[in-house]
Amino acid sequence: MTDPLRTEHGGAFFDAIGVDFRHLERAKNVVNADVLDAWYDPSPNVIKALQENLTWLVKTSPPTRGEGLVKAISEYRKIDEESILLGSGSSSLMFWVLPKLFQTGDEVTILDPTYGEYRHVLERHGARVRIVMLQPENDFRINLNELIQAVQRSRLTVLVNPNTPTGASLSREQIQDLIGALPSDSKLWIDETYVDFDPNRPTMEAIASTDHRVTVCKSMSKFYALSGLRVGYLIAHPEFVRSLVPYDPPWGVGSLAQLAAVEALRDEAYYAEMAELTRQKRVELDLTLSAIPGLRTHASAANFILCRLDKPVTADVVKYCESISVFLRNCDSLSPSFKGHYLRTAVKNGEQNKRIVEAIESAIATLN
Repeated sequence: MTDPLRTEHGGAFFDAIGVDFRHLERAKNVVNADVLDAWYDPSPNVIKALQENLTWLVKTSPPTRGEGLVKAISEYRKIDEESILLGSGSSSLMFWVLPKLFQTGDEVTILDPTYGEYRHVLERHGARVRIVMLQPENDFRINLNELIQAVQRSRLTVLVNPNTPTGASLSREQIQDLIGALPSDSKLWIDETYVDFDPNRPTMEAIASTDHRVTVCKSMSKFYALSGLRVGYLIAHPEFVRSLVPYDPPWGVGSLAQLAAVEALRDEAYYAEMAELTRQKRVELDLTLSAIPGLRTHASAANFILCRLDKPVTADVVKYCESISVFLRNCDSLSPSFKGHYLRTAVKNGEQNKRIVEAIESAIATLN
């Protein structure tokens, strides 16, 4: 049953496994493409470090403020430590930091479609949400001129780049143009959860560390294959970060997550290889999905693909696929404009991608 106090998410695959964790062996038969977790494992160095120190890490309190992880982020991302704030995943940072960037009644601009939690958080805290609609005939690409006009009238603008569920991405130059158009008293929040999958990697971390108007929210879940450990961080002007410190709980990121994140940042070569392999698998999956009658795909720069069904039967397609343990995301909750036509799939490994294609193809044929 839908909870009116929460937004809808993927993760229905866990119902097939069991949320009591008693039958994790069932995961081997499940394609969990309704969430955007990595298809690959974390770096072997991550696994080795966790295995060698597991017992001690589990029973031992972590560094209170994640000082070692902050230092690693600073070193590998070339960001001053004073501009970094840790969190137990980007969602936790979003929920407690984002409301501090506006006041009740302020106008806040977001895209539609985009990650559903943003509208939820903004409206719960009294923002007047202004929508910039993205058009399917334009592959849901962001109209930069329209967005620039909107930010000049808004107290805060939220940009997910690459955007979800569409996969469209603004270039570094386009975002710099957007920042250049920001009024001095306006704020820009950039969610870069999927930016490392974009071959051009248009991250704004360096700008956020020096520009008081810009905050960058980072997740280490998807790209670094650490979704189960919940670790993320924020990049912002040091003055803003210092203002948040009194509200930052101690031990906010666990020992396992801190160690795993440090080791992941150190293994740049491994993750660069995974990014390229993900790109290749996305291209292959896109081609095979596009060949299915009654379905078209939208260009993506991330580890997922948005698909449009000619007929408004997404709920039925998703239900059929779930019956054969292939879990896809019904996107209806992400935009009122979708109206039963859109589903999203994560990019998985070769065998799972094949199952995804076969399941969707069979579902559409059966429903026709």
